[in-house]
Amino acid sequence: MSTTEDRIKALLSANPDTLARVDAALAGKVETSRPQSLRLLRPGEFAERSGLSRCTVWRMCEEGRLRAVEIRKGSKRIPEAELIRLVEGRGE
Repeated sequence: MSTTEDRIKALLSANPDTLARVDAALAGKVETSRPQSLRLLRPGEFAERSGLSRCTVWRMCEEGRLRAVEIRKGSKRIPEAELIRLVEGRGE
């Protein structure tokens, strides 16, 4: 968002959770976020825990919709934080 008008539009259409975070920021309260997991999941494990198929997980990695770490050529791991992000619906 680059313009003030865009920011105002986004604020007017924000959900209650976002508005609560904006209120906290305006009040000068520092919001503590939960620590992110450093655990890496195999694509099959990620698929099982997320309820997605392994093919869908691989496709999402290839499309850049899931961040994956290549631990060696042809072997990927997906940070557990990506599972949390996916479940919470943050970004895609």
